[in-house]
Amino acid sequence: MVYLGKRIMLVDFTKGEKITKISVGIFVLVGGMELFFGILSGSIALTADSIHTFTDALVSSITFLGLRISRRSPDGRSHFGYYKVETFSAAISALIMIVVGMFVVYKSYVGLVAPKPLTTHFPAMFTALTASIIFLILGFNKRKTAKKINSKSLSFDAFNTLKSSATSFSAFLGISLSYLGFFQMDAITGMVISGFIFIVAYITIKESSLILLDACAFNINTLNTIKQLIEKVENVKKAENIRLRSTGPFITGDVTIKVNGKTTINELENITTKIQELLRSQIPNLLRLMVQAEPFKEKKTKTKNKA
Repeated sequence: MVYLGKRIMLVDFTKGEKITKISVGIFVLVGGMELFFGILSGSIALTADSIHTFTDALVSSITFLGLRISRRSPDGRSHFGYYKVETFSAAISALIMIVVGMFVVYKSYVGLVAPKPLTTHFPAMFTALTASIIFLILGFNKRKTAKKINSKSLSFDAFNTLKSSATSFSAFLGISLSYLGFFQMDAITGMVISGFIFIVAYITIKESSLILLDACAFNINTLNTIKQLIEKVENVKKAENIRLRSTGPFITGDVTIKVNGKTTINELENITTKIQELLRSQIPNLLRLMVQAEPFKEKKTKTKNKA
């Protein structure tokens, strides 16, 4: 059994931690402004968006904790490290989003049944529009960082922040239409916001569950390409039993290669090094690959005796 992966990729989780810490403060500040003007104006949409924003602060906090724990080295309790913690934290965040979405639906339904005209429209409109712009900028910055460190939880957090920009803009539209006399639009906007929440929660739970179940995004064509690459390595007769799985931001797996029975340990190490270089060109976030070498046995062809 040969361990492939002397050069382990180091992901700079500190970049993700930094931006999530900043976003928590932004969410709390903006959420407080939305709540104040939402109550002052009587806007269900802006009040719902403020609750949603405070939930975003909680999501970013959970993401921060997940990234922080993911940096811990393997120990006696977790032999393969804590990389899946950040995926688990994304799933927990999604469950919280569902609860918040149900609350927003209830408040919107009450406002839809008994609509009331809003007061102080312009401060509420300005707050919602400003929140939308802030979240848009913050979301794209998170998305950029998530791609750099290949973090599922931060990617979800970025998507969630961009969604917050859309919901805040929806609140702006709802308040604007209410100002024009369409009083029920404020409550309808609250319903729209809850729809955004449920969609993001569903997508996140689905993707996180697949990763926690050791599913891998690579299809059969990609696996065949990997097989062909390995078999191009000198002295590798055959590659089989290729198994890959997602481990947080990394990919791990194992493969069995068939080599000449007279292959030495040094030759085998050179083979695995070449395999490593080839696979990293296809899978940049490959963390470890266990390569099991077995002797290759030629199939003997049977010859018929002539009578």
